[in-house]
Amino acid sequence: MDTFKEIQRIIAANLGAPAASIQPGSQTSDLPEWDSLRHLLIVMDIEETFGLKFALEEIGGLDSVEKIQKAVEKRAV
Repeated sequence: MDTFKEIQRIIAANLGAPAASIQPGSQTSDLPEWDSLRHLLIVMDIEETFGLKFALEEIGGLDSVEKIQKAVEKRAV
């Protein structure tokens, strides 16, 4: 599974945005649709898809595609 592509798909689906608009450098501040509620939905979908759980303190810091990808890949090792 391509981690970035799957994260891109999840974020795009939750934001109702084209997948191409979600890039590795995308941050929550770049996408006005990415509000706090959608952030939680994105995190929950990522947890379910990759079979992992983020610590509550960690969720707020996952404010970019790059940070989310690194956190997922860190757990996959």
